Amino acid sequence: MGSTKTSALTEMGVVNSDQIIGYSLIMASVDTDVIRINYKRPSGSFLPRRRTYEFKRIGKPKRGMVAANEDLVRYEISPLLRRAVDELDVLLADRTSKKTNMDQIQREIDELRQEVDTRLAHIGKLLEGVDTSKG
Repeated sequence: MGSTKTSALTEMGVVNSDQIIGYSLIMASVDTDVIRINYKRPSGSFLPRRRTYEFKRIGKPKRGMVAANEDLVRYEISPLLRRAVDELDVLLADRTSKKTNMDQIQREIDELRQEVDTRLAHIGKLLEGVDTSKG
């Protein structure tokens, strides 16, 4: 992949764009977006299979009349993130198929299940340590 085709990804620090197999984009808060880029790494690679990047949204004042309970600022996606998503869409357009998408969704579900199980086990241990006789 040429650097001109992936200039935004390069600016983010993405080096192996040819190994990208997918991404997910979420709005973590009103002023923050998070993109997770998934990679297919060669066997034995020490590089991570997923990298996460956070972007602050750009706050711009709203024009005109604003209701009393409405925020005076509207937040827009970072220009770098917008360019990166466009580049990722172009990169992945030739690589994706229905099966690939189904496999990716299944991997995401499995990873989420594992994260939730780990968190529930941690909370269970916290509950075991709580002394209910004092109160």
